[in-house]
Order: sequence, then C-alpha cells, then structure tokens
Amino acid sequence: MKNILKIVFLGIIGFVFLTYLTAPKNPNKNEINSNKKVLNINFIPRYFDLVSNNPYTKAETLFEKGVEKYIIVLNHDSLALFKNLYKYTDKNIVLIANISNTPWLIKQLAVNGKLEEMYKDSKIPLINDSNGFFMNSLDLKDNTQNKYFIYKLNSDGTIVKTNEGLVELNILEKGISQENSKNSLEQIVKSL
Repeated sequence: MKNILKIVFLGIIGFVFLTYLTAPKNPNKNEINSNKKVLNINFIPRYFDLVSNNPYTKAETLFEKGVEKYIIVLNHDSLALFKNLYKYTDKNIVLIANISNTPWLIKQLAVNGKLEEMYKDSKIPLINDSNGFFMNSLDLKDNTQNKYFIYKLNSDGTIVKTNEGLVELNILEKGISQENSKNSLEQIVKSL
C-alpha cells in the first residue's frame, strides 16, 4: 500500500511538472520590462470585437504599417467623455474600451449594449477589449476608473505612449456638461 501511494504521489508531481514545462506562452503578453522590447504593430491582437455595424474585423483593416494613427485606451469614466471626440478632430484614431475587469455577466447584460448606444454616432472606431488582450499587448496594468492612455502608431510600425490623463470622476453615471466636455476634448485634441 505504501508503494502505491508513493507511485501515485510521484505521478502527480511528474504530471504537474510536465504540464508546467509544456504550457504555451501567451502570445498577446508583452514582455517589455524584462526584455526591453519596443512596442510595435506585431503586438496588436489579430482579431477583436469592434463596436459598429461590422463587429468582427481583422487588425489589418484598422492597424496598417505605413499609416500613422492614435490609439486611445479608455477606462470606465473616460468612455463617457470620448464618445464625442469625433466632433473635434479628423485625426486617424482608434478607441479601445478597457472593460476587462468587469464581471462577465455584467458585460453581457449591460456593458456591450451601453457601448453600442453611446458610440452609435461616433465616426471613430471603438474596440471592445472585454478580454484584456489590448491591455496585455500594450503592457498596461493601470485600471484607474477615470484614466485614459494615448499611444501613437508610427508609420514604421512602432507604438509609443505619448500621453495619459484623467477625466472627471464618475461622469459615466452622473454625466458631464457640454461645456466641460468641449473644454476637455479640445485640450485632448491639442495634445495629439
């Protein structure tokens, strides 16, 4: 009986060790800090959900080498401010809604529909990053509720963080006045 327990115990340890050694690395995980890699277009996920009439779009249609573009990652409250950004600029921009920390059931019941409703008039594409792939690929770990991050996709394919900022706290629930929205968006456009 003792020998059978030893065999079972060693089998379990061997199985765990073998699983650990053969587990694939996450292809979307960017190891910037450990390898000092520069962010580039290759880190962008290949497939994602787009909040628009065409919900499944390949990355190549939005992110092309040779085309400069701004990528703006929006956390919770900043989503309410940036919905009108298209009225203040004609720059080449893609918005990313970081809702990766929202519970799955809430995403399915409320968030996806709310995003579609808020951005139905916007001319700027909005990516629903519900699984957090963009956050991982841009090596973003900050989920502050009222924060946004601006990246620039250069024509050579490199991606550089150019700015980050805060919006008014709780504006998704409370709303924001048109005047405050206009002033904030004009300042953001100047930083582009």
